[in-house]
Amino acid sequence: MTSLVDRREVEKLLVLGAALRAGLIDAIDVPGGRTAEQVAATVGGDIHACGVLLHALTSLGVAEETGGSFRLTPLGRLHLVEPPTGDPVPPELERSSLLHQLHKFEGWLRLPEIVAGDRGHSRVKEPERLRSFVRTMGEGDPAVPQEVVTRCLAYAREGDDQREPRDMIDVGGAVGHMARAFADRGLRATLFDRPDVLPEAREFLGAGAEDIAMEGGDFNVSLPAGPFDLAYLGNVYHIYGPEKLQALTLRVFRALRPGGVICVRDYVWGRSPRAAMFAVNMLQATADGGVWRDDQYRAWFEVAGFEDVRVVDLERSPNQLILGRRPPA
Repeated sequence: MTSLVDRREVEKLLVLGAALRAGLIDAIDVPGGRTAEQVAATVGGDIHACGVLLHALTSLGVAEETGGSFRLTPLGRLHLVEPPTGDPVPPELERSSLLHQLHKFEGWLRLPEIVAGDRGHSRVKEPERLRSFVRTMGEGDPAVPQEVVTRCLAYAREGDDQREPRDMIDVGGAVGHMARAFADRGLRATLFDRPDVLPEAREFLGAGAEDIAMEGGDFNVSLPAGPFDLAYLGNVYHIYGPEKLQALTLRVFRALRPGGVICVRDYVWGRSPRAAMFAVNMLQATADGGVWRDDQYRAWFEVAGFEDVRVVDLERSPNQLILGRRPPA
């Protein structure tokens, strides 16, 4: 019989998330490993509970036991241990992604109450949630940012003056991995996000942060004056409702030079296979966010003054690019 849900995968997420949250993963990431008693002492936990979770981690292949001591396997280190600050992030790393999924899981358990009319939501507040939330953006296939940057720059070069973009702003850019990708192509990059996010970006980028300008603020209030040749907004539009998005789109328009371009990356309803399930996530995580249609994006862009609006499917990601150009002077 084929089940609708692979329960073992749900259990795996919960065990790995609990082990990360409780500190067990870091506790056994030492030469020679640690016994269950030593792990319990390290994390301030219950010996029996630590032992049960450590054996579960062993059954999943991320830990191994030798002579009563537990340590991470190479597989466990590859997927669960962050590299030193500034080092390249391996595409297999999913430490922050797993924690973020666990936080989402907690919100999804409230869906019956939300359906009943209680849309109360919890935005990222605690340091652990903030860290896992923003660092999730920097994990994953490194080929995705490269495709996004290539497509954005190709569109920008199609303008009437066909000039090479010189600078860009990454609005709500989290740990700055996209700002870094644009900077690697020769653009002067500015990362703009909340002030409490910028330390995470500096830590994530390490020495790579030195040539990226960082400014803190609320993009729902204002943006750096610029002007810029390109504005990139990834994973931003699904957080807010139409009224705020129209205002933000106009704000971006004013921050661009004539001929400058806006590049939004997000899920588009009716085009992304992930759209419907991602809309559920926004239902539990935001006050009025969602997944928006092609015609809604076009309307926001055109009302703001953008022309040549396009929606482009990405090959290496299930979301889309929505592109627009400020008319030349």
